[in-house]
Formats: sequence, C-alpha cells, structure tokens
Amino acid sequence: MSSNEFPSAAGLPRVPTGIAGLDEVTGGGFLQSGVYIVQGAPGAGKTILANQICFSHAAAGERVVYVTMLAESHARLMQHMSAFSFFDESLVPEPVYYVSAFNALRDGGLPAVVNLLRGEMRTHQARLLVLDGLVIAAHAAVSEESLKLFISDIQAHSTLTGCTTLLLVSDDADRPVSPEQTMVDGIVLLRERSAGPRRERTLDVVKFRGSNTLRGTHAFRIGAGGIAVYPRLESARRESPAGAIQPRGLSTGIAGLDRMFDIGGYPQGSVTAVSGYSGSGKTSVGLHFLARASAQEPGLYFGFYESPEFLLQISRMQGIDLQPLVDAGVLHFAWQPFGENLLDELAASLLEAIRRTGARRVVIDGLGGFAAATAYDARDGSFLASLANELRRSGATSLITVEETDPQRATLPVSTPTMSALCDNIIKLGVQVGRSVRRSAWIGKVRNSRCDLRVRDMVLTARGLEAVDIGAGGSATDERDGAAE
Repeated sequence: MSSNEFPSAAGLPRVPTGIAGLDEVTGGGFLQSGVYIVQGAPGAGKTILANQICFSHAAAGERVVYVTMLAESHARLMQHMSAFSFFDESLVPEPVYYVSAFNALRDGGLPAVVNLLRGEMRTHQARLLVLDGLVIAAHAAVSEESLKLFISDIQAHSTLTGCTTLLLVSDDADRPVSPEQTMVDGIVLLRERSAGPRRERTLDVVKFRGSNTLRGTHAFRIGAGGIAVYPRLESARRESPAGAIQPRGLSTGIAGLDRMFDIGGYPQGSVTAVSGYSGSGKTSVGLHFLARASAQEPGLYFGFYESPEFLLQISRMQGIDLQPLVDAGVLHFAWQPFGENLLDELAASLLEAIRRTGARRVVIDGLGGFAAATAYDARDGSFLASLANELRRSGATSLITVEETDPQRATLPVSTPTMSALCDNIIKLGVQVGRSVRRSAWIGKVRNSRCDLRVRDMVLTARGLEAVDIGAGGSATDERDGAAE
C-alpha cells in the first residue's frame, strides 16, 4: 500500500508538513485540528523540525504562531534557524509570529498560558501553533490533573479554530508513558543512536489517531535544507513488480556473453548480480553494458568507488569510450561517498536518479556500498528484496556488482536467500593466476531464458571485452541449461 492510499478519518483534511519523507510516513501529513507531541532528547532535532514545518506553511500562505517558554528574546533562535535554506526572514513577524509564554507562566501558571495561546491564535488567525517547551509547562503544573486540563484546553481550542498544534517535549524518546501522551492525537519520537563511531538519527510515529502510518523507525538527516526524512524502504515500498521481467534480451555489450543467453542478453527488466573477486572485471562488465546506452535506453552508473572521471579514462583504455554518450546526455553518473551513508537515503537517491534520467540500463557498483551503511546488518535480506523490486518496477534492467571474499572458494558476502531476493540472474567472474592472469565468466543463474553453462575466457581486445571459448588446457563442457529458473 502506498502512502496516498492510507485511509484517514472521514471529513478531516490533511495538513502537509512540507517535508516529503515525513508526509509519506504519516500518510499525507497531520490531521487538521489535531494535537501532536514531537518528543526527543536535547539535540534530537525537534526545534529544527518544527520551524521547518512552520516556514513551509507560511510559504504556502498560512499563518503560524510559535510559542516558547523561554525568558530570552527569539533573536538567538532565529539566528540558528537562518543557517537553513527554509528560513525566510521576510516571513517574520507575519505570517510566522514568535512569542514567549515565560511571563504568563511565571505570573499566572498554566491557565495564563492557555489564555495567551488562545489570544495569539485568535489575533493572528493561526492555522498552525507550536508550543516549544511542554516539559517546562509540565514542571509548572501543580498536579497531574492540572496538566491534563492544560492539554484538554489546547485540544478544545484547536478543534474550535481548526488550528493544528505541535507540542515539543525535550525528553528521552523512550521514557515511560506520561499523562499528556495518552491525550494527544499523535506522537512523533526523534532519536539518535550510536552505530560504532557513527551516529544515526531516526524518527518513529508511535501514535496517530485517524490514519495508518508507516510503522517502525525511519532515518533522517539534518542538512543545509533542514530535515530530510527517508522512509524505511521495506515499509514504504510494498507493490509487486508484476510482469516487469520480460523474455526479451538486452545486450550485455559483450558479444560472446550475449550468445550465452538464448534471448541474446539479460532479460529485460531483470536484476543481475555480477559477482567476483577484486580485479575479476566486475566494473568492466558494467561499463560494457552501459556502452550500449542510447536515447531509447539511457544509462545510469551509480557507484561508490571510482570517480566518473576515472571511469571514463578506463572506458577509453578498454576500447569503449563512454564520453560521447555522456556528451549526448544518454549516460549519467551518480557517485556516492563510501561509508558515511544512510541505507534508505542511498535507496532514495538511486531510485530518484533512475526516475530523473529515465534510465533503462542501470549499473550499481556495488553491493558493498550499501553494506557499509548503517542499519544494513539488521536488514540486509529484506532491504535488498525491496530494492530489487523497486528496480524491476522502474522499468530498468539493472546490474549490481557483488565482491566475493575468497577467489578460490567464491564465497559471497551475502547469504543464499539474500542473493535469491536480490537478483534474477548471476554472472560469475573468476580469476586464475599461473604464469599469467586468466579471467573467466560463466552464468550461475538466469530466469526467463535458457543459457549456455560453459565457462568462457574474458579477453580484453582493442574493441573491448570478449567472451571466448576456453583455450588449450581448458575444460569447457558443451551443456545448456534447460530450465528457465
């Protein structure tokens, strides 16, 4: 089920947050007139999230009131927010109005704060209210009942005015359930966890009345544009690829390898794993596949290792100069830094690059870039299955390189069930070292086509790679696979 198919409370319009990933997680945004808690430890990103939502609303023509429990001016807060591209000073003080409730709380307690909120909402005709500092209000409550009454008054006024309210709570996201949590319409928890020397921020919607949400944790990053949320792929993408894989061959770019498939190449719409030891030629096989890119079949190289400039040098050296394809706008490179990545951010970047370029030939070099991202170890099989399905649904024919860890035993860095979830076909590349280095290739698995199971030598000629019959001393067997797996 996609996010726009989520059922929601009848008659209650949505209030988009302006943060695409968060709107997807919540099924389209908050519900109008709802009261929501955004909770996390200091530094989790609550204030940035709330301000980003405020300025998104203001840019759409809505009025916003942002209330803090601080005694100091808001100049420092706005100075911090000005570092983000969403901040627009021209929208302050209208339609984004900042006000402090510190004096009201000090002089009249929670009832005075309620009166201030009502007055500001009415005066500014606010459609969004943010109360930053609910913990301070809770500490000022003379009893648990008075705090519940405070929340109840806010809910009543939000309902009457159609104003959506966010209550920011600076507290551990995993603390025991508190009275205010039982009363509000939704709870968004922000966390930051350690992953070795790295840290990862996550968001979790644990309560949301009137609508389904994407359950579980979702990664987010704070950058120059504010907060970017990356919904967990397995939760957000659950549609079947249906008949995406077709029994039509898409040339591998290597004539001898094409002849090993009865249909003349990789099955259209499939995902192929090209596996081998370091130096066995995985990247070269990928570059040859992209050398057949055209206006009808645009190509995309999504990589973590060699830079696009270096790959173009390699292509010239191998006799398949890719620069003219780049110049013609039919071949695109998307390079990712290795290591400091979020798993779902990588998936989102890959799928967006395919959508943006219209790529029909895709090379992902390689699986190790995803495996180095935080959260991969806990999700490998399920994540890869979802990613492969999205690649098939995109209409692209995809290759993903997989580095083996042992040149002799050809062990894979992923389990057999995971490989089955990831790919429809497997091309195995081998390296033998004697008096010279000899590289070979064979088909380990293919769906939607019969194939030649003989091992071929991979030879680099002036016109690129070629797959040729094994020479003297080889042990080729004349055998064809009769099962379209």
